[in-house]
Amino acid sequence: MNRPLDRRMGWSWWTQKGSYFRIFLREISSAFILAEIVLFMLLIHKAGQDAETYLAFRDFLWHPLMVVFHLVALAFALWHTITFFLIAPSALPGQVAGRRIPAAFIIGQQFAGLAAVTVLLFLWVAWVGAT
Repeated sequence: MNRPLDRRMGWSWWTQKGSYFRIFLREISSAFILAEIVLFMLLIHKAGQDAETYLAFRDFLWHPLMVVFHLVALAFALWHTITFFLIAPSALPGQVAGRRIPAAFIIGQQFAGLAAVTVLLFLWVAWVGAT
């Protein structure tokens, strides 16, 4: 006797398997990145207004709970970046002269580029902050 297939899943189905949980974290990271972008756009908007409005918003961004939010968003942004770099060779395998480019080479180039851009940004911020 056949019984109907029960396809109902609970709200926590994504916690049952490690790979599902990691994918869920990657998807949630997008919401935190979006929130940081919105906060940055608001900061730019407030900078175009009077100094009192800008300083009030800047103080809001330095509130301890907001600092925790920024750190969580940074962790999610790093998670998103790392997972993107790791899946890139599978998503778009490259070939040169009919031979497949090794995944480690592609991933290494991405991390090297990230490191170079990060160093350049830190140097620029240090130079601008010194003047």
